[in-house]
Amino acid sequence: MEAGRKTAQLGTYFILIFAFSFLFNYVWESLHAVYLYEGHNFYARKYIPMVSYVSAVDSALILVIYCIVSCLWRNIFWIRKMSGKQVFTAFMAGVLIAAIIEFRQALVLNVWSYTPLMPTIGGIGISPLFQLGTTGLLAFWLTRRLTHP
Repeated sequence: MEAGRKTAQLGTYFILIFAFSFLFNYVWESLHAVYLYEGHNFYARKYIPMVSYVSAVDSALILVIYCIVSCLWRNIFWIRKMSGKQVFTAFMAGVLIAAIIEFRQALVLNVWSYTPLMPTIGGIGISPLFQLGTTGLLAFWLTRRLTHP
């Protein structure tokens, strides 16, 4: 495959991964934030921009996860034939990144806190802990299905 075509395909992957990640994270945030975080203002004019912002950040983090797996396997096009090890690595990278963010924001800086409805592991909410790994894998899978049917 020529370099220009590879670059275009990689650009397509990144755009699709970001778009699907944004969509999946927006839905995930919308489903759990109202019930599981204390202290947020849930009026639409503040809630929608907040959820849009965090969904965009999560989408960028999922692109970072894609790049991490690419570096580990030395293959930027690993999504074409995802192995079980790559899927596991991507998922665990998402869990690790989420754990760091949640620990820092919820337990160290107290930017947010969980309601009693949120089950936790070590003080970190389960739903946000598994969010990046799950939404990332969904975005990778759907991108692969659309680009390599």
